[in-house]
Amino acid sequence: MNFKKFKYYYEKAERFFHPLVGLSSYDKYLEHMKQKHPGKIPKTRGEFFKECLDKKYNSGG
Repeated sequence: MNFKKFKYYYEKAERFFHPLVGLSSYDKYLEHMKQKHPGKIPKTRGEFFKECLDKKYNSGG
């Protein structure tokens, strides 16, 4: 399997599985930032997912 195919299937799987476990889509976040907050620097992928996990598991609930 070449890299382009691998990347394609990985991205498809990411879009499918992340919402199942309660993780938001980084791509959707970037699009939101671009449209609604064009002057702000978006979080890195790592920062974004860390925040998602913190919200999910460290919410105090």
